[in-house]
Amino acid sequence: MSQNQNSIPRHAVAIIGAATAGSEIARILAARGSLVVVVEQNSRPYGKIEDGLPRWHVKQRKDEYEEINRRLDRPNIEYLPLTRFGQDLALEELRERWGLNAVVLCNGAWRDRPFPVENADQYVNRGLIYQNPLIYWFNHYLEADYKGPRLEIVPGMAVFGGGLASIDVVKVLQIESTLKALAAQGIQENMLRIEREGIEPVLQSHNLKWADLGIAPCTLYYRRRVLDMPLSDIPPDANSKRAEVMRQARAKILDKAQRKYLFEFQERSVPSGLIVEGGRLVGLKISRTEIVDGRANVIPGSEQEVRTPHVISSIGSIPEPLPGIPQRGEIYQYVKQEVGLLMDGSTAVFAAGNVLTGKGNIKDSLESGTGIGTHIAEAYLGLSPGEVALAETARETAAREGEQIAQAVQASPRLTSNAMAEILKCVRERQSAVGYHGNYREWIQRMTPPDLQ
Repeated sequence: MSQNQNSIPRHAVAIIGAATAGSEIARILAARGSLVVVVEQNSRPYGKIEDGLPRWHVKQRKDEYEEINRRLDRPNIEYLPLTRFGQDLALEELRERWGLNAVVLCNGAWRDRPFPVENADQYVNRGLIYQNPLIYWFNHYLEADYKGPRLEIVPGMAVFGGGLASIDVVKVLQIESTLKALAAQGIQENMLRIEREGIEPVLQSHNLKWADLGIAPCTLYYRRRVLDMPLSDIPPDANSKRAEVMRQARAKILDKAQRKYLFEFQERSVPSGLIVEGGRLVGLKISRTEIVDGRANVIPGSEQEVRTPHVISSIGSIPEPLPGIPQRGEIYQYVKQEVGLLMDGSTAVFAAGNVLTGKGNIKDSLESGTGIGTHIAEAYLGLSPGEVALAETARETAAREGEQIAQAVQASPRLTSNAMAEILKCVRERQSAVGYHGNYREWIQRMTPPDLQ
C-alpha cells in the first residue's frame, strides 16, 4: 500500500471470514478505495470450500480456491490470518481502538445445530459425532501434519438428517467402510473411483459383491417423508401438479444415491431418547412420525430401540455465538435485517453470507431464486455427469450484500490519515505476531500442505 494512499482520508472496514462471501465483499469495498482488513481464523482463507465440502469435489474446490485468491490478492486489502474473532481479536477492540467504519461478519455457519435429544451433547465423541468435524476429518486426515480430531468409521452407523449434506455424510461412511474392508483383503482402492463409479462396480472389478465384505451399511433417518426431503426445492409459484412432480423427483434422487452408495434409509423417524452404557452412547430410542398439516407429529407408542456404534448428527449448521454480538435463538439479532445491520454507530457491524441467514449446508449455497433443480442436485451428489459451480450463487448473493454494505460505508465519514496510520499499525502488529509479512501468494504457498487432500 503506497504512502499516498495512507495520507488521504478514506474508509476502513474489517471483514471477518475470508472465504466466498468475505472475499467477494472485500473485493467490492477495496475497488471503491476502502482499506479492507480481512480477518481469517485459519492460515488459508477457503472456509467451507476446503473444510466442509467433501474432497471428492477436486476440480470445484481448486477452482474456488483460485477465485478467492484473485479476490484477496489486490491493492487495498490486508490479509490477517490465524486470528480468531472474539478470541485473538475482540469486537470492542475493532470498534474502539481501531476505530473502523464498519465490521462485516462473513464467518459462516460452522456450529452444528444441537442434536434434538436432551443431554445428547454429553456424549460428543463418545458415540455422538457432528457433521462439521466429520467432514473436516475426512478432508484432512490423510495429511502427514494433520492435528485435528481422529474419528473411526465403523459399519452400521446411524445418520440423522435429510438434505444434500446428509447424503454427503452417508457417502463418506460407505466409501470409508468399503475402502477399509477391501484393505483387509489386501486390496488398495481409490476413494475417487468409488465416489465416481459407485460401490458395486468397483467391487465387481475385484470379483466381489457387497455381501462379501461382511459389513453393515449405515442408515439415514429422516423425520418426514422421502417426498419432503430438501434435495431439490419447489418454486413458490409451482402449481400442484408441478409441485408433485418435483416431490417425486426427490424420491428418484434418493433412490439413485442408495443404489450407488448402498446405504439404508428410514423415513418418518425421529430420535426420542438415548441408550447409554458405560458412559457411552450405544444407541437411540427412535419414534415414528406422521405428517399432519405439514407437521411431523410423533406417533404415541411407536418408540423402538436401535443400537448403533455411532450416531452422526447432520441436521444443519448455525452461526457460532460471538462475544458482543446480540443473538436471538439460533441466529443473530438485527437492527435492520434487510441490509444485514447488526449494530449501528460510528463502527457499524454487518453480517453477510450464511452467517446472515443461519444456513450452513451446501444446499443453501447452491439454491437460486427458483430452487435447486434436480439435475443440479444429482450432479452435486455424483449421480449424473457434469460439474456444479458450487460457489457461483453464493458469490452472486455476496455481491448484492456487498454493494449494500459499500453504500452504507460510503455514507459514513472518511477517516483521517492519522486514524488510518493507527489502524495499519494495529494490522501490522497482528500480522507480525502470526508470521505474515504481506506477500499473500507467498503465504498461501507456504501454508499449503504438500499432501493437501
